[in-house]
Amino acid sequence: MTFKDLQKLVQSDSKAEQTQLFEKLRNKPLWYWDIAEHKSQDIVNKGDCCFNHIIGLPTKDKMEKPRFDYEKLLCDSLLISDVSNPLQHSFKHKHL
Repeated sequence: MTFKDLQKLVQSDSKAEQTQLFEKLRNKPLWYWDIAEHKSQDIVNKGDCCFNHIIGLPTKDKMEKPRFDYEKLLCDSLLISDVSNPLQHSFKHKHL
């Protein structure tokens, strides 16, 4: 599923499809960065372990790509207040 497919689904008239997708995504992390934990969650949830596996991994040249280390740094910087902001500046998000 591509981002455009997800956008079409969200904008579609089918409330049942939207509700089903949102329920699948509810309380799911973006990605499990620990490989062992990711594999165990994948087995437990039958492939619906995280946001990226539910909507589909990013692709390049028709090959699925996992999340990279620099993306973890960006996610942590956005979601954890102390990462990349030791002085607690209020303008942190403008400088990512």
